[in-house]
Amino acid sequence: MVIAEWQVIQQAIQTCRRCETEQVPYLKVPRGQKRKPSSRPVRPVRLYFVSVAPPWGGAYFWDETKRDAVREGLFTALISAVGMKIRNCDEFIANSFFLSPTVKCPSMCKEKDHAPSRQAIRYCQNFLLDELLAAQPERILALGKVPFESLCDRFNLRASKKVSEFRKEIWRVRLGGKEVLLSGTYFPGNNRNNQRPLIEQDINRILKEFPRNDSA
Repeated sequence: MVIAEWQVIQQAIQTCRRCETEQVPYLKVPRGQKRKPSSRPVRPVRLYFVSVAPPWGGAYFWDETKRDAVREGLFTALISAVGMKIRNCDEFIANSFFLSPTVKCPSMCKEKDHAPSRQAIRYCQNFLLDELLAAQPERILALGKVPFESLCDRFNLRASKKVSEFRKEIWRVRLGGKEVLLSGTYFPGNNRNNQRPLIEQDINRILKEFPRNDSA
């Protein structure tokens, strides 16, 4: 069931041209195939990471033909957080992790990646929600300010807009009739201000908490 469901969602994302039609600022709809996860999640997902958006050019998390800073940073953080060495995306999925972007198309300005507009984030919220419903995650961790604010909008949460503050809390939200844990952390694509240990702490913290409907 999840295979067909996931394929339907990804096809809907692939054919969407709403931002292009409405000329949403900065957003660039790829002329060819949009970048997407290389495989479906294995549910229930233990921890679902939500990133910002695919890059305008260069490497991408799910494209293992090239090095990607987000993938390498996250895999490195998982070593300390869970004591597990994840060597590739197949192992990432097999160990009940998953990742998808908040906005499904890249944003660009002057041939460089640009933060997605609020309009693009709002238009993609239903796609992200559909992915989460299909994956049935136990926990969701936003990788940075943009994905966290999008999730707050979707789940009607009031929280600080500062990563240094919202990373300290874990919220319990309802997703498809079940309780899911939600929090945020720093963007793992760089180690600015030595944030890697804090990302490790945040992953470890949310994995130690369990939803009230969890049988564990």
